[in-house]
Amino acid sequence: MSPCSTFKIPLSLMGYEERVLKDETAPVWDFQAGYDDWLESWRAPQFPLSWMRYSCVWYSKVLSLKLGLEKVQSYVASIEYGNRDLSGGLAAPGPLDPAWINSSLEISPKEQVDFIQKMIRRQLPISSRAIELTKALLFKEELPEGWKLFGKTGWSGFDVTQDGKTLEHGWFVGWVEKGHLFFPFAYLIRDWKINLDQRVPRAKQLLEASVYNREN
Repeated sequence: MSPCSTFKIPLSLMGYEERVLKDETAPVWDFQAGYDDWLESWRAPQFPLSWMRYSCVWYSKVLSLKLGLEKVQSYVASIEYGNRDLSGGLAAPGPLDPAWINSSLEISPKEQVDFIQKMIRRQLPISSRAIELTKALLFKEELPEGWKLFGKTGWSGFDVTQDGKTLEHGWFVGWVEKGHLFFPFAYLIRDWKINLDQRVPRAKQLLEASVYNREN
């Protein structure tokens, strides 16, 4: 399954590790004519926090090009992300899609969970600084009973089944934590038409039931 915008999580780790990304507000990169502009919020200067909040595709593309294909491939291999296949290449801002959007790079829900678990446990070859800065970008909200929700959504409208039918698929990947406790998750929807606004609320319902039951 294509990771789509959930690939912003490893991209953030790479960007902070290589000091291309500085903090939540820097660097600021300007929108230019020809850049991906599906959403009005993308047609403006972006910085790391807005990149993650608005899921801005062109910021991801600019970041990946500044890192370079060789370095991105090296990180994808070292963190054992999905099938590690970047043969689809990188892409400049514009109509072409990079490897992580409906192309060569694929990841399963279990692999998403394994990746998040390794990140939180500091089992990736990534500095604590890069992980903490990435966590700050991924914070979503406070949940009941002292839990905090972190995560990133993703979406694709080009998921072709074995019988040739086209489905949409939507991700919400992340974790909840309270003190030293944490539970990673990967919520995946596949359907003819997805209500994108329901990914996070539905995942929260499932998390609240399973996490609270497990804790108690």
